[in-house]
Amino acid sequence: MLRAESIFVRVATLLLFLLAVGLAAETRRVVVYAPKTNYQLDILVRDGVDYLGLTDLLEPLGHVESRLEDNKLKLSFNGGEAEFQDGKRQYRVRANARLDLAANFLLVNGRGYVPVVSVTQLLSRIAVQPAEFHDGSCRLFIGSTKISYSAELRHDPSRLVLSFPAPVKPSTLVEKGRVHLLFHREPVVSSGADKVSYGDSFLLSTSFAEIPGGAEFIATVQQPATVSIGDGGRTVIISPATQPPSAPGTVPAPTASPAAQPHSPVPRPRPFVILDAAHGGSETGSVFSPTLIEKEINLMLARQLQKELESRGISVVLTRVADNPLTGDQRAIAANTSHSSLYIAIHSSASGHGVRVYTSMVPALQPRQTRRSFLPWELAQSPHLDQSRIAASAIAAECAYRGLPVRSSAAPLRPLNNVTIAAVAVEVAPLGASADELAAPEFQQRIAATLATSIASLRGKLGAAQ
Repeated sequence: MLRAESIFVRVATLLLFLLAVGLAAETRRVVVYAPKTNYQLDILVRDGVDYLGLTDLLEPLGHVESRLEDNKLKLSFNGGEAEFQDGKRQYRVRANARLDLAANFLLVNGRGYVPVVSVTQLLSRIAVQPAEFHDGSCRLFIGSTKISYSAELRHDPSRLVLSFPAPVKPSTLVEKGRVHLLFHREPVVSSGADKVSYGDSFLLSTSFAEIPGGAEFIATVQQPATVSIGDGGRTVIISPATQPPSAPGTVPAPTASPAAQPHSPVPRPRPFVILDAAHGGSETGSVFSPTLIEKEINLMLARQLQKELESRGISVVLTRVADNPLTGDQRAIAANTSHSSLYIAIHSSASGHGVRVYTSMVPALQPRQTRRSFLPWELAQSPHLDQSRIAASAIAAECAYRGLPVRSSAAPLRPLNNVTIAAVAVEVAPLGASADELAAPEFQQRIAATLATSIASLRGKLGAAQ
């Protein structure tokens, strides 16, 4: 019996691993930096080879026309022509020159696909533009789009100044002993010195590395640090969060008499939970009807849940209070810097019934890792996975107690992987057949009251973000 259970556990673990790998493979993308635009392309994998859609690659760069003749794709781009054949490596370009791809050209559902590793050759021949592909980060640089930086340690007080030739807006993550700058939108590349030791009283060292879809700069510091942006985004400054004490001999400022001291402001209570209404702005989410859009339902649910929580004495903060767009990184950073104990992403759906509760699919910490271990941005949730599961279990249990259909599972939902506190996503679906129920005040109040009760039960069980 024990042997059978052991085999079952191993098979189940293997299936979950394969599912995770499959889901990760579905989301692999190449980030393209072009002179006038940046965009992302999904990777298609066939027989172990990574492919990109040919027209998807070229359309943002100029005028593309294509037509199929039997098993051939004939392509016109900005006046030049090329011809590809399904299952063949050789292709024809301008002036009838014949070249070979790294693997066979593919036609899938009438669309042409070329090997990723051949893209730079194709662009130089078809688009007549130089290109450079970085395999480790899946980033493609077309033309002279790469941005390098210079780093200078300045003194009195010590601070690191990073200078860029073009504006940048990195995502920042400040933790004890390290400052992380994440570049996902900008084509930032190495300055040539990826690891530099300083040995300064403030700055020990810096490192730079390309990561999937971007680049990361890390400063190892010996004091609490802060990040500021200047010169229209062309300068990033990492400096001590507090000024050093006055030098000996400095005359201290006169102290005011007790009678003249102003009243100290009452400190605001630290929020226990941060609510994140998914989507917003041009990202509408699901459209249930011409007058019923997911982004609006999510915000209505978040506000109703905020009301229920505050009536129970639980302090709440919202990532958005209006119809404004937020990136996944912005949502994660808002959660990580809110000093909350729990992050809840709120979604809605017309499919299924009741409530679905999701936790991240990141792996748990390895035996030698601790909460102080440095982890990649995509694994930031790993040290907090146990608390996330506690929160998900509490929400599911309360839903079941109140007669709401509920399911719990792990899912690759952004930005759960990047949140450094207990984090769950809650997706709400109607109980009946109509999506209109999602906007009904009675339905929203029932859902919000259920969630609020479960969240209240978590007080004292979850740790706050540091």
